[in-house]
Amino acid sequence: MRFFKRFAQGELRLTRIEAFSDAVFAIVVTLLVLELKVPSLHDHGSVSELGHQLLDLLPKFLSWLISFIIVCKFWLNHHHVLGLARHANYSLVWLNAIFLMFQSFVPFPTALLGEYPTNPLAVCMFGAVMAFNTLLFIAMHAYILRHLIKPELASSQDPHVIRKSFIGVVSYLIGASAAWFSVHAAFLFYMLTPLFFIVPPQPRRVD
Repeated sequence: MRFFKRFAQGELRLTRIEAFSDAVFAIVVTLLVLELKVPSLHDHGSVSELGHQLLDLLPKFLSWLISFIIVCKFWLNHHHVLGLARHANYSLVWLNAIFLMFQSFVPFPTALLGEYPTNPLAVCMFGAVMAFNTLLFIAMHAYILRHLIKPELASSQDPHVIRKSFIGVVSYLIGASAAWFSVHAAFLFYMLTPLFFIVPPQPRRVD
């Protein structure tokens, strides 16, 4: 127990955590686009060959677009959630580090989805990774609300915000399950899920 109590210690500056987090997010979105490679043509002047090659790249374009929106959604909500904390302790630092670790993993299932868009396992894995990332974000958000929230912001928070956040987890898991029956349905779920949290939750008005 003494070991775990050590994680609740420390009053670290949030600016360092925000700077490190922003750098990781920037690297992740950069890595996503690296999978979009210019096609190689036998006849450099052939319009039809290039057209066919670009059509073959559509799944990669789509997986890049979906992941880019999801990562940007995570970044925006991450910025909002850290803004609720009065300072950081070691628990928050490590919760954030684990969250960022799995954010940095996002380019892999994205590449897998783009390369094998009709393979149920590849499509399912994408949803499972996004659901797990969402769970990690929820854990960090819940920790801040319970232990580190600024006193002046406590009363303005939606008491059900953590419960509502599980909508994203459920939706990604539905998409992952749907992949075994219809990869097109899974893609649809993955495209729609970020819209639930495209902007952070608004604070309640306190009269």
